[in-house]
Amino acid sequence: MISLHPHGGDTMAQPSTTYSIAIAQHQHQQHRQQQQRQQGHEADDPFRIPKFFIAGGLAGALSRTATAPVDRLKMLLQVQEGKMMSLREGMRVMAAEGSVRSFFRGNGTNVLKIAPETSIKLALNDHMRHSIQSDGAEITPWQRMVCGGVSGAVGQGLVYPLDTVRTRLAVCHSTEYAGIWATAARLWRKEGVAAFYRGLVPSMCGILPYAGVDICLFELFKDALLERYDGEPPHVAIVGTGMASSSIAQFVSYPLALVRTRLQAQGVGGRPVKYSGMGDVFRQTMAKEGVAGFYKVRWWWVFGV
Repeated sequence: MISLHPHGGDTMAQPSTTYSIAIAQHQHQQHRQQQQRQQGHEADDPFRIPKFFIAGGLAGALSRTATAPVDRLKMLLQVQEGKMMSLREGMRVMAAEGSVRSFFRGNGTNVLKIAPETSIKLALNDHMRHSIQSDGAEITPWQRMVCGGVSGAVGQGLVYPLDTVRTRLAVCHSTEYAGIWATAARLWRKEGVAAFYRGLVPSMCGILPYAGVDICLFELFKDALLERYDGEPPHVAIVGTGMASSSIAQFVSYPLALVRTRLQAQGVGGRPVKYSGMGDVFRQTMAKEGVAGFYKVRWWWVFGV
């Protein structure tokens, strides 16, 4: 039997290494068991779902309000065809409307949309993950991605008409649409119910990879941080993890977001409807602007993810 007492020079190097690996594996197993016990306690919390709704709603509303000017600038750029708009040109377009409120145009609708959407996405994703882990099995990255994609699609699909109203407010001058309810009433009266669901197909095609990649990467990064910092990672690391996962997910799904925005914005102010559907937007954008036309972004785009 080999002694693990730390004497004996080089002859003890291999047993010592084996012992260290065994200790590390044991600690990792204990950490996983602690996580599973914590997940079990969380699953038994009767207020877990309401907590997700409240936390998700507040987080979504605050984050979107903080980045509202960048979000509006992104949509102005998406509907523009031809030369890419610069940051200064976009700021001038919004400032020309006369007040600070113009930079936040459409944010009220965005908050009404994003609060329930984020709440539903987070709560449903949590429920699906715990259903998969009910037998104690460790959830795989693909399962995380599916849970995130499905929950994101359900959340966005339920509030999609508000997204169309928000787009109209964001890309149009204040003289064209007065507010949330005036915009919704005008859409209903002049373009019918179908106008509220323009771009729904590319939106669903885009939200599946976006929400799936976003939530999957965030949870994987967070688990790595929890393990590295013994369950108490710094808050700035969590924020950085969220920014990184959202940026990667946004890049993956950005072309479909551009297609959705162009479909939602067409027909504004009595102007003709330019696209017959998702495929037509892809075809015309590729023919007129090339691949770069699907990625009309600048460095500042990262701050609005």
